Amino acid sequence: MSTLMHRETMEIPGLARALLERQVGTFAKTASRLRAFDPHLLLTVARGSSDNAASYFKYLFEIEAGIPVASLGPSVTSVYGRQLKLTRTVCLSISQSGKSPDLIATQAMAKTGGALTIALLNDLDTPLGMEADHVLSVGAGPEKAVAATKSYVMSLIALAKLIADFCQEETLLAALGSLPATLDEALRCNWRAFRETLSPGTSLYVIGRGPGLSVAQEAALKFKETCQIHAESYSSAEVLHGPIQLAGGGFIALVFLARDASRASTIAAIERLAQVGTRVFVVDPASEISLKHKRVQYLPCAPAKHPALDVISQISSFYIMVEQLAASFGLDPDRPALLNKVTRTL
Repeated sequence: MSTLMHRETMEIPGLARALLERQVGTFAKTASRLRAFDPHLLLTVARGSSDNAASYFKYLFEIEAGIPVASLGPSVTSVYGRQLKLTRTVCLSISQSGKSPDLIATQAMAKTGGALTIALLNDLDTPLGMEADHVLSVGAGPEKAVAATKSYVMSLIALAKLIADFCQEETLLAALGSLPATLDEALRCNWRAFRETLSPGTSLYVIGRGPGLSVAQEAALKFKETCQIHAESYSSAEVLHGPIQLAGGGFIALVFLARDASRASTIAAIERLAQVGTRVFVVDPASEISLKHKRVQYLPCAPAKHPALDVISQISSFYIMVEQLAASFGLDPDRPALLNKVTRTL
């Protein structure tokens, strides 16, 4: 009997089609208003998987739009009670539930400080949605499994659409149109070779760079949530600044490789990890073998029509694998013992 997590992951291609067909005007209108506001800074406010999605937005928006994006710590307002000056700033809140008190308080503070507020939500009829200047839906529908899957992927798609509209990037817009078909293929990718190297108590690194750091962060979180595996996410640069000390002697690393300017430096990091004894599994959307080494193994990947969208395909394939891994450990990924679907923090 399939889990909720598996069934919700399998919904992703259809949900992507619906979002990109039915909400085109909503995203274009919000992007137009964002351009008119002419922000000097964007701040993201999020927790958990939504914060991982915010990491994707940060890198892709800075790369495409040339405007800085930073993560705003909710505790600055919700715990320390500080008001910030946010003139010419956009505050983007990302949340599945829209109900966490710290996010609500931070968005209210941002509006008081002069920011334009945008909320990207799965549930629009919530305090966060009702108080935002502009609201966008991720269109994931009800998500019952505790571990977020479709809501995270749909957040990435929504954010890519917003960025493409803001920058009027026709190549990215066109590639989004073909993304649902890519996701159909991604859900058929077989990562059994990687799954069978992992056992209860395994520790590993998950590595990405630029927009790919987002899916590394998300994958590391899912290992913890669903499989009780200690996984840590790093950029392919940061992993060489200390963490590599733990990586010898058969240590495992999962690397999300990109077809962008980060590719060469990430391949160099893969080579260095392999040299010190790490077993490296690489998810590479490019067709050529980037590096041949006895400790490097490639996992199948469905490439998107734009490099910025490859990560969405990569994480979709990962979700299929990690759900199977949890089941092989005798764990229920739908109901981790210490977690709730909606977490309200201050």
